[in-house]
Amino acid sequence: MKIRTDFGLLWQSVKQMGAEERDFIFDMENPQDLEIDDQLERGIEINLEDLETTGGLLSYKGRQILLYIPDQGRRVSDVIDNPEVGRKFHVADCRTLNDMRGKGRFERYVITNELSGVFKVSGQDPYSGYVEGEAALKVCKNCLSHLNYQGYQSSPATRGPIYKGFTLDAFFKTYSTKFRYLPKRGTNRKGAYSEDWAEISRSFRASKNWTCEECLVNLGSAKNLLHSHHEDGNKHNNVTSNLRALCIDCHRKQAMHDSMTVSRADMDTIMRLRREQGLLAALAGWDEVFELIDTAYDGVTRKIMLTARALPEVFGDIQNGKGEVVITPQLSWPGQKYAIVDNEAELEILAAAGWRGDTVATVLQQ
Repeated sequence: MKIRTDFGLLWQSVKQMGAEERDFIFDMENPQDLEIDDQLERGIEINLEDLETTGGLLSYKGRQILLYIPDQGRRVSDVIDNPEVGRKFHVADCRTLNDMRGKGRFERYVITNELSGVFKVSGQDPYSGYVEGEAALKVCKNCLSHLNYQGYQSSPATRGPIYKGFTLDAFFKTYSTKFRYLPKRGTNRKGAYSEDWAEISRSFRASKNWTCEECLVNLGSAKNLLHSHHEDGNKHNNVTSNLRALCIDCHRKQAMHDSMTVSRADMDTIMRLRREQGLLAALAGWDEVFELIDTAYDGVTRKIMLTARALPEVFGDIQNGKGEVVITPQLSWPGQKYAIVDNEAELEILAAAGWRGDTVATVLQQ
């Protein structure tokens, strides 16, 4: 849980002492949450009927998860040698899982949010007997289609590269704003930077007036959401020509940043500031829409782009009859009073405001 408050008096005292402000976030972790995370990292057995979903994504207690079947049957040895022949893991509530439910399949399903992509497997080999091992299982193609991940539904020619290039880090990053809790990553970020990086970064961002050089949002009121990006990937090359000020949303979209996630609260802050600063008004085309939307809505945007007659309003407020803002969908069409929202509860909010809409899951399966 992140606690955010006004530290104005604290920084005033800091300046009186001749020091400078420093960005920081004070994290408090609930022991129960830590226990759930530890369990998920190891894997939790579950019945298909007990699966939770968020916009078609598999979830568990506010966490994004994936599901796989450890029992690889008689082919277990082959799977360990060649994971491509193994049972696929699932990241969405796809038609394969629905078929399994319909057939009453009762295998030992395991859910996890461990991102290595290597799974514990077992089975009864016809020659060696019971075998246990590990295998880098592959993602279910029906899951990718279900979510239209990276435009998977669009063209048969693109499906192969999307499937082969799939990584769990990139996938979980794409949908990080959908979930309250994010997977643990054992990366020591401090060790990757020079000792004076905090001072260098702050000075550089200040020289850019706390403005993202990609989307142009000014984050002077939320300085911790502006990062200093190393263009060549070398975190010790701190010359100004190698640095670029990027908001965390634009930063995570850079190459080799698959482990960088953004919380829903931080993304909402960035989107609100973009809107207040006029950066979401009069978008010139779909390319600009894709540059500015939350990546969690990339799949549904790619799908609706094929049939939409007009560009959507991105992150636009919807008001009720009293002029009160009741919801802010990522994608809406004010002229048609139509919006795409996350769930049935939000559809009811739309209807009460005199709007119509569809859920993300519904649009993706049309």
